Amino acid sequence: MHDHFALALAAGQLGTWRWDIATGVTTWDVALEQLFGLEPETFDGTMDAWVALLHPDDVSHVMEVVQRATAERSPYELEHRVVWPDGSVRWLYCRGMVTLDDDGNVTGTIGCTGDITARKQLELDAERRIADAERVAARERLHRERLEFLDGLNDSALSATDHRELMRNVAGAAVPQLGDWCAIYFLPEGATGPEVEVAHADPDKTVWAEELLHRYPYDSDAPRGVPAVIRTGQIEFVPLISPESIERAIAGVEDRALAEELRSIVNALQVTSLITVPLRTKRGVIGAIRFVSAESGRQFDDDDVALGRTVAGRIAEALENTWLTDQQRVIAGTLQAALLPPRLPDIDGLSVAVRYWAAGTATEVGGDFYDVFKIDERRWAIVIGDVCGTGSNAAAVTAIARHTIRAAATHGAQHHEVLAWVNDALHAGNRDLFCTATYSTLERVDDETWRFISVAGGHPLPIVVAADGTPTTIGRPGTLLGVLPDIQTTTGEVLLRPGDTLILHTDGVTDVRPPYELDPETVINIAIEAAAGSRTADDVATRLGQAVDRVLPIPDRHDDVALVVVHILQPSE
Repeated sequence: MHDHFALALAAGQLGTWRWDIATGVTTWDVALEQLFGLEPETFDGTMDAWVALLHPDDVSHVMEVVQRATAERSPYELEHRVVWPDGSVRWLYCRGMVTLDDDGNVTGTIGCTGDITARKQLELDAERRIADAERVAARERLHRERLEFLDGLNDSALSATDHRELMRNVAGAAVPQLGDWCAIYFLPEGATGPEVEVAHADPDKTVWAEELLHRYPYDSDAPRGVPAVIRTGQIEFVPLISPESIERAIAGVEDRALAEELRSIVNALQVTSLITVPLRTKRGVIGAIRFVSAESGRQFDDDDVALGRTVAGRIAEALENTWLTDQQRVIAGTLQAALLPPRLPDIDGLSVAVRYWAAGTATEVGGDFYDVFKIDERRWAIVIGDVCGTGSNAAAVTAIARHTIRAAATHGAQHHEVLAWVNDALHAGNRDLFCTATYSTLERVDDETWRFISVAGGHPLPIVVAADGTPTTIGRPGTLLGVLPDIQTTTGEVLLRPGDTLILHTDGVTDVRPPYELDPETVINIAIEAAAGSRTADDVATRLGQAVDRVLPIPDRHDDVALVVVHILQPSE
């Protein structure tokens, strides 16, 4: 039987040991000595000699397993490394059991050990291949996520209607992809301080940060942070903000109360890492974008810096161009306002309201115009028109049309003659532009009745919504003004009474891209709904504006919208 056991151990390349707890001696056979890289009969049988052969990183685990098995009188098995005298590392598998005397007392351990280096190497190689594959997949996923993020950043920039919205969109899109916080600082040309937008996933924290920015104004001479980045054009990258670095920074603050306040703010922010990148354009450095890691505990690396640089490069020119567009829009709005009457006249018995909404993309003076002015004691003129095109030529045509209409009307010209004057003036101006217009008058007949007379030159017809909700369009469209030497027009007339509403509009209401376009019947229905129950022209104009915006928001439109609304008041109103 003993020979069979020995043959089995040899076949399995197993070595055996026995530890006698009483003597402290461990007995190894020759096969086990070979497994530990020793020459035959060179193991001295001591615990220290055995421990010295274990891999340093595995000692504590091996001792813990053996001690627990001894304490619990239970069998055990484990895998561990040993270091041969030549420095090579081998993996061993051992299985042991605790020996007991007749009284159940522990007398030692006994077991066998085999070499599993080949199997372990295969396992480790497989684990490395899996880890490598996971790392490659993680890099690819991160690359894809960052490309998607940059694409989303482009969408955020393109969807902005002004530069402040662009800043808000970009800062919001960067959280949490590039940090727990993102702040964008922009210095418009000629500005003394930056405009700032801050984003955090928690809106309450964003509000808190904005309050801090207000309490601690921007210091352009600050030796570090955003001011330094804008001043020098150099990236500021702090991979790890330690408590010691915070204390060193605060130590330079002479005001102890302020230093303590700053310490509490920094602790509340929980900042761990930050990147600040300059926003650079042809004009130079126009601002900076800052990414801050805080409560997530994330530590930025060089890849994050590269991504931050890419983000800054993508938005800098877009931000500058959007700001320039905003300035052009402001100038255009100012000029447009100068082409419209500064105030409406008060007309006893009438409620009058106007609206003018510039197209969302408008950066030049638009062509829509309106006017309301007194002709004599009983008559008032109402004008609305639309010049083809935008810019300085359109502004000139608008001025020509408005002033020509006023001159013709105050000189007693009939309705069709007024538009003829405009047509002649446009031809004489040689600007190769045309316009549409409606010239109308309201004449008081008695205390309750007004006579409305209107003529259109290629313009949408006036809509009258009677007090009972019945709609009527007045006149016929007629010929465009400024195209032909002679025009054809038709004058329409209707009597208006208390509760009736008159609506004049430009084609910006209907001139929208599919599927938002409105046919004349739909426009009339919108007018009926707006007039229903309204007691003033302002109420009607507001409802009309809301209806137009519901069809297609004003910022998304490519044509201006002008409205003139007149509501006939009750005698007692």
